[in-house]
Amino acid sequence: MEAAARRRQHPGAAGGAGAQPGASFLQARYIPFFLILFVYFSGCFTATKAESSMPGVALLLVMPSGLYYWYLVTEGQIFILFIFTFFAMLALVLHQKRKCLFLDSNGLFLFSSFALTLLLVALWVAWLWNDPVLRKKYPGVIYVPEPWAFYTLHVSSRH
Repeated sequence: MEAAARRRQHPGAAGGAGAQPGASFLQARYIPFFLILFVYFSGCFTATKAESSMPGVALLLVMPSGLYYWYLVTEGQIFILFIFTFFAMLALVLHQKRKCLFLDSNGLFLFSSFALTLLLVALWVAWLWNDPVLRKKYPGVIYVPEPWAFYTLHVSSRH
């Protein structure tokens, strides 16, 4: 009976053939992705302020990009890796500003997407902060519930 309850909690949680990899392994899989994004971002600076603007069409794409990163951060449980990357990007922007270098359109797009993602994650956590079931499932100081857990707990149970 206890084994059946554990399997319902999370697929593969009881161990065995269907066991899910540990959280540290999942976070480690994303390190090259965020490292490549940061290296790309470090090349997105220009000396002229006139080139430091984003086309209007790109502004329309910031929202889907931010939503994609929000899903990646929340479902992949990689908030710490994301926030370190975001702060490294912010530090690089501040450092380059001292050298009179400005973000080009690609850098503005990526930075805007990350800023929107941070806002969406903060709103997500604030909205689900007092959910007792999700708080029990995601204990600890950093509380970022997965969208799939929210869906299975609150949305699919209504059908």
